[in-house]
Amino acid sequence: MKRLILDHFRRWWWILALGAVFAFVQGLIIADNAKYAFEFFILLLALWTGANLLNFDLQRGVIRAVAVLPLTAGQIGRSWWLATVAIPAIMLAALLFLGAGTFCHFDPDKVFPADRLAMASLFTLLWLGSLFTTIFPTPGFYGNGWKRVRTNSLSGLSMMMLFGSMIFCQDMSKKTLKLAIFLGVGVLLTVVGWLRAERFVLGRASFRVAALQYKDPHGQHHAPGGFGGIPFLVSTTCIRIFLHIAAMVALMALLWQWHGPQHQGFESFAMLGSLMSCWLIIFYQLKPVLWQLRSLRTLPVSATSLAAVMIAITILPLIALGALVTGVAGLSLGTPAALTALKSYTFILAPASLCVFFAVWRGAGMQTSALLLVTLFGFYMVPLWLQVFFHYPEIPFKIPFNLTGPVVAICVLLAFLLTRRALLHSNHAYRVQATSFGNLPWGAGR
Repeated sequence: MKRLILDHFRRWWWILALGAVFAFVQGLIIADNAKYAFEFFILLLALWTGANLLNFDLQRGVIRAVAVLPLTAGQIGRSWWLATVAIPAIMLAALLFLGAGTFCHFDPDKVFPADRLAMASLFTLLWLGSLFTTIFPTPGFYGNGWKRVRTNSLSGLSMMMLFGSMIFCQDMSKKTLKLAIFLGVGVLLTVVGWLRAERFVLGRASFRVAALQYKDPHGQHHAPGGFGGIPFLVSTTCIRIFLHIAAMVALMALLWQWHGPQHQGFESFAMLGSLMSCWLIIFYQLKPVLWQLRSLRTLPVSATSLAAVMIAITILPLIALGALVTGVAGLSLGTPAALTALKSYTFILAPASLCVFFAVWRGAGMQTSALLLVTLFGFYMVPLWLQVFFHYPEIPFKIPFNLTGPVVAICVLLAFLLTRRALLHSNHAYRVQATSFGNLPWGAGR
C-alpha cells in the first residue's frame, strides 16, 4: 500500500508542487484580507490535488496494472483514498497555516486568522473526499433499481457539495444551519468514500464501454441515420454539452435561490457558472475532439472551415447558455441581473476561444491541460488578486458593458486566425499519443 501511495505522488509531483505553492499563497491572502472569499480558490486547489489526478490514471487503464499486485481491492481503494484525500488534506492545511503564519510574522499588527484557516482546511478535506466519491462509479451504476438510485443519489450529493457549498458559505455567521447541512453532506461523502473504497474499485474495474453500446436483439448493429461529418459533429457535441452545463447551472441556481439571492451575490454566481461551464466544455468536449483531428483533416474541409468548427463547438454552447441564463435572470431578477449575466457569459468567450488555439497548437497532452487551466482561470484570478493587493476595480464585472463586446470579439477573431495557422503549420495535434480518456468511444482512446 505504501508503494502504491508513493507511486501516485511520484508521477504527479509537479502538479502537487504547484498546488502546494498555491495553498501557501492562499494562506498569505487570507491573513492579509479578512474579507477575502477563499472558497472558490480552495475548490480549485482540491480539484487539482486530489482524485482528479487519479482519474486521469484510471482512464489510461492503471487499474489493469494494479490488479495484478498482491493487494486486495480494499487495500487498493484505501491506498488511493489516503493518497488523494487524507494526505493532501493534511499537507494543504499545513501550507495554509504556514502561509498565514509567514505573513503575520512579517506584519505583527495582523491578527492570525485561525478560525478562517480552520474553515478553509475543513472545506479542503470535504471537497477532496467528495471528489473521490464522485469519480468512482459503484457496481450497478448502469443497472436498474435501487443500485442505480443509490449511485445517482451519491452523484447528486457530490454535485451539491461541490457547487452549493461555495454559495452557502459566503455568509457563515448568518447561514449556520445551511452551512451545517452542507458540511454534513461533505462528511457523509468523505466517510462513504473510505468505507466503500473496495466496492468503488470493483465498480471501476468492471466498467466496460461495450455494455453501453446499443445492440440489436438479433445481434446486428445499425449505424444511425441522418447526416454525418462536420454537421453531425457540431450538432451532437453542442447539444450534449449544453444539456450538461444547463443542468449544472440550474442546480447552482436552485441552491443560490435557497441561500437567499442578492444582486451583489449574483455577480459571483454568474462568474462561477460561466467559468465552470467553460471548464467542462474545454476538458470534456474540446479535448476529446482533438483526438479526432487526424481524421478531420482528411475530410474535404479547408483549414479555415475546420478552425471555425473548433471555435464553434466551444463557444456555441456558452452563447446558448448565456442567452438562457440572461433571459431567466431578466425575468426573475430584473435588468441589472440580466446585464450581469450577459457580461459574464460574454467575457468567458475570450479565454474559451484562446484555449482552442492552445489545444490545437500543442495537442492534447498534460502540458496542454496546464496551459489551458492557466489561460482559463488566469482571466479571473489575476484581476481578483490585483484587487486584493492593490485595490484595483473588480474585473470583468465593473468594466463598461460597451467595452466587453469589442474585447471579446478581438480575442475570438485572434483565436480563429491563430487556430487556422496552427492547423496549417503545427503537427502536435496529429501525433498519436496515449490519451487521458481511456477507452471512451468519443475520446478515440488507444
